[in-house]
Amino acid sequence: MVFDDLFDVARGRSFMGLYNDASGSKIAQDRYDVYVNEDFIGQKFLLTAQESVQDIDDFLKNEGINQFESFVDGDHYYIKAGENKHKVEDVLKVYLQNR
Repeated sequence: MVFDDLFDVARGRSFMGLYNDASGSKIAQDRYDVYVNEDFIGQKFLLTAQESVQDIDDFLKNEGINQFESFVDGDHYYIKAGENKHKVEDVLKVYLQNR
């Protein structure tokens, strides 16, 4: 078996399933749209197998924000924040931009 046969590169297939668009330029990864009280905040990309969308909860708790509820619905992650909605939004915007 030659190298090209192993990876099916010569036949135009995606490289071992790592690419998800027609040009083969983007690596497939899990992504969640994050909402706070139904307002879109940003996207959480899971770059490693150890990462989870629930890491957002841990981050918020580490920032001293404990009064919230969260749940996953498909590729959407919803956070219901009470009276600290603006603080949650501000903290998450920075977190999601830096990830």
